[in-house]
Amino acid sequence: MLTIEPEERTVQRAMRKAARQISRWRPVSGFRPGKAPYAMVERIFGRETILNEALNDIAQEVYREAIEEADITPYEQGQLDIETEDPLVLKVTVPLVPVITLPNLEELSIEPEPEVSITAEQIDQEVETVRRRNAEYEPVERPVEMGDQVTATIKGVADEEEVIDREDVTLLLNDELPPPGFAEALIGMNAEETREFTLAYPEDYYDENLADKNVDLTVTVSTIRQVNLPEIDDDLAKTAGDYETVDEMRDGLAETLKARLEAAARERESEAAISLLVEGSTVEYPVAALNDEVQNALDSQRQRLEQIGYSWENFLQMTGQTEADLREEVTPGATESLVRRLVLTQFARDQEVTVSDEELGGQMAAYASMYGQRAEEVMQQMRQSGAVMGLYANLVTNKAVTKLTDMLAGRDEEPEPVDAEMAEDVESVDGEAKETVVAEGEAVDEAPAEEQSEPEADEPEGDA
Repeated sequence: MLTIEPEERTVQRAMRKAARQISRWRPVSGFRPGKAPYAMVERIFGRETILNEALNDIAQEVYREAIEEADITPYEQGQLDIETEDPLVLKVTVPLVPVITLPNLEELSIEPEPEVSITAEQIDQEVETVRRRNAEYEPVERPVEMGDQVTATIKGVADEEEVIDREDVTLLLNDELPPPGFAEALIGMNAEETREFTLAYPEDYYDENLADKNVDLTVTVSTIRQVNLPEIDDDLAKTAGDYETVDEMRDGLAETLKARLEAAARERESEAAISLLVEGSTVEYPVAALNDEVQNALDSQRQRLEQIGYSWENFLQMTGQTEADLREEVTPGATESLVRRLVLTQFARDQEVTVSDEELGGQMAAYASMYGQRAEEVMQQMRQSGAVMGLYANLVTNKAVTKLTDMLAGRDEEPEPVDAEMAEDVESVDGEAKETVVAEGEAVDEAPAEEQSEPEADEPEGDA
């Protein structure tokens, strides 16, 4: 909060100029526009009107001088209020730029992830995934067996309240299908048969509406399909990718799996390093910065909804929420995101992390290439819209994270250039982020997709 007392001479000069301006806009009878005496203009329009007009003229300059004198850097324009009119005293609330103090990096360390090694069993599992991806689903007229794919309608009641209501759910029956015992309970059922049974959902089940509850289930099976897996031979290898033999396929799957596991290991290291850095940092930021972060989160959500055909108003009505409700809901995440970004930005600044023109150009080209023949057009749009600055910031952040992780893990290697895989992080730069819409109703109030035994893509089209 700044208290500003402009010089009386400055105020009087501005007020006389304002009075002339007012009398020019609203001429006083008997005088040419702008020529009425000051005293008469004040008597007709009032001193407050003249003062407000004068402030419009001098406020910016007075504010700038006060900021310079106080030697502070504002985050954005301050809010000016009149405390007294005679003499003129102004109060200005100035949101200051964030202040970040990082911990002593020499005192921080993380345990490096062990080197990734791939076993024959893991490769076998990858091969099985390929087989299932290329499986044929044959309708059969026999009772359900373990390993079948079934389409069923499922209803569940717990504590006299309906907690599951799923129509035409497609399920692959195996030991991993949640909840435990569900797949076994369907064994022996015929098409169009209904069976009732009770199962206990685990205490740590991801859906809190079902966790640690005994649920009375009613299941009606409508379709039974036998899963016919292809033989593991050279034909499967050719179908699976750019392979000629089973050995080539296994080598390729092993290489891809290793790269995926190494990326996951690096991600865990990075998250550990960032968390350690954030926990040890002191971050002060103005409310305005958080408000901006919250608004950005809401704008992103609005944009995603519009991309899948929902209007913001319809979404609010459908969810029974107000924008104030959503703002409160996203604030914790926005706060975490703001602090994390401020800390990483300060680290990048301290470590003098930069991005070369070649790196920036390479990332622009990699991003634009996803649009095929429109690549050059997209490149031009990025330059004109200022999206390049967002891309640059993402590149700097990624390089900073790599440098931080290597430092805390005790590695002295130079960070590798960020490659085209960063495109996913860049997609939001020009507002054309792509969204994958996952429909509900794919298992018995199933676990998240990564916990499913069978990816949806492996199932016949139109089942789920």
